[in-house]
Amino acid sequence: MINISRKEDCNGCSACFDICPSKAITLETDIEGFWYPRVDSELCIDCGLCDKTCPELHVGELKQNGCFEHPVVLASRHKDDKIRRESTSGGLFSALAEKMYEEDGYVGGAVYTDDFYARHIVSDKRDDLVRIRGSKHFQSETAGLFTQVKSLLKRGEKVLVCGAPCQMAGLRLFLGKNDKNLILVDFICLGINSPKVFHKHLQSLEQLYGAKAVSVQGKNKDLGWRSLAYKIRFANDRIYLCEGKDDAFTRGFVSLHINCRPACYECKYKGFPRISDITLGDFWGIEKVDKTMDDNMGTSVVLLNSQKGMDFFHSMEDKVHFTEKNMADVFPGNKALQISIEKPSINRDEFYADVDKLDFADVVKKYFPPSLNIFQKVKNKLAIFEDLAFQMGCSPKAYLQFLRINFFRKNTQCDVLHANLFYPTRYTVLNIHKSAVLSINGSLLLGHKRIKGSRLETRFAIEEGGSLILEKGFVSIFYGTDILVFKGASLKLNGQMTINQNVQIICMDSITIGEDVMISRDVVIRDNDGGHEILSAGYKKTAPVVIGNHVWIGQGVMIMKGVTIGNGAIISAGAWVSTNVKPNALVMGDPARTVQKNVEWRH
Repeated sequence: MINISRKEDCNGCSACFDICPSKAITLETDIEGFWYPRVDSELCIDCGLCDKTCPELHVGELKQNGCFEHPVVLASRHKDDKIRRESTSGGLFSALAEKMYEEDGYVGGAVYTDDFYARHIVSDKRDDLVRIRGSKHFQSETAGLFTQVKSLLKRGEKVLVCGAPCQMAGLRLFLGKNDKNLILVDFICLGINSPKVFHKHLQSLEQLYGAKAVSVQGKNKDLGWRSLAYKIRFANDRIYLCEGKDDAFTRGFVSLHINCRPACYECKYKGFPRISDITLGDFWGIEKVDKTMDDNMGTSVVLLNSQKGMDFFHSMEDKVHFTEKNMADVFPGNKALQISIEKPSINRDEFYADVDKLDFADVVKKYFPPSLNIFQKVKNKLAIFEDLAFQMGCSPKAYLQFLRINFFRKNTQCDVLHANLFYPTRYTVLNIHKSAVLSINGSLLLGHKRIKGSRLETRFAIEEGGSLILEKGFVSIFYGTDILVFKGASLKLNGQMTINQNVQIICMDSITIGEDVMISRDVVIRDNDGGHEILSAGYKKTAPVVIGNHVWIGQGVMIMKGVTIGNGAIISAGAWVSTNVKPNALVMGDPARTVQKNVEWRH
């Protein structure tokens, strides 16, 4: 009878649950969100199968399965860039899965459920590959998986299954033999994270964004492979796109290892030989080893651990680019191949109790605030003022303008302590009414120049009762830009935004521009028809303009009143936009029309 006295001795693979002939084992979830087996002694028949199937008790035996002591090491990536963009690293799992489907086989892996938990499925439907590929950064349910795989193999079906090393160890032990029709794929694992912590994070974002999540993608590549970004779409078409260094859940497991299962601190599946036929991972450091294989869109490290794994890889090698490397090339960026993560020095009981009772934002502040040390903080502050000095030059007028608007103006709201300020550069002309409100919750650089010595003027005016609201992040507005906010109107900006040269923004009502927006040169955005009015029933000379997140606006575009541009859209150069643009649409022309749907882009 299996008996878990230390949580460190159970990886949650659920092999014991599947093997029990009397259904005496149930899986109970603890306060941390991890499940552990519980045996009903009245139902138990003392057959001992649960102990015989527990990989934690048989690691030595599992490693004597014919896998190579020294695997073949490859750097590889899928030839289809679209597949690679949608994958976690280089798209190698997709290539392996495609080959298995071509052989009329089954593919197994973790998918998101409707409520964004994770569970393993096995399917012969090619459409399921979209659901299976990509990282799910917390523990997936595998109960029932092993029984299903065994049944398929008994029927003579071919099966490829991918999971964490401990899950694949449980499956191999459950099956009891190395079936010729089975390909096991694991990955370089940094640790299994708590579903509970992830869902607290997700719920916090749903509250912040005002809608339920409709899609979740870890390690999204809109900001590049190395960004480790999370991208979450919400039912109201808003998008959360955040680099790993700033995403609380990602920092919790990548940097601090707070979210991980206790067994991960004593992982028994490190080193060699491996237990699976093929191991996949991110080839961190590939730019130092082979620049031809690196474009910041994802390169996989592939370990061919067995003859069966090697043969299967070479049967699908036409789908991928690959080149052989040495293990010494892999280790510097993938220490998790050999070393378990360090246990954090926190009170674990207190942490998970706080996860239950506190808002997740408060949990983050208490347990994993930004990890910058004092030297990094000082360096960042100095960098801000160094750039400010370049932009302002030696003009006393510019510095006086900076001080007046941030420190002495009554209706300016800013956070001096965190350098969330309005930075008007040397050749910026300001005309801001004393009643106008400036709410600066990030950093706004107005009149940014690239050519030293340029005197190109930047103009910014807000009339009586108008407002400029920067909700968060950094906004860079280049020289030559002309922004006018009329009486009582409101201009709202979000972070990570670039507004290039000679842009005109004329706001008489309301203009809102989302996060991560790129606005090219000579763009005009206006929510009004000026002082003119058409004498026609129902005519309005102003109507709000809303530009969503991660929008790319090309050179010379004109955006007219009443337009809403959805998240992820691309507005081609020279387009005249007078009607709404759907999310992820590419539009062009005069008038603008949709020429492509469901586009993805990055910068």
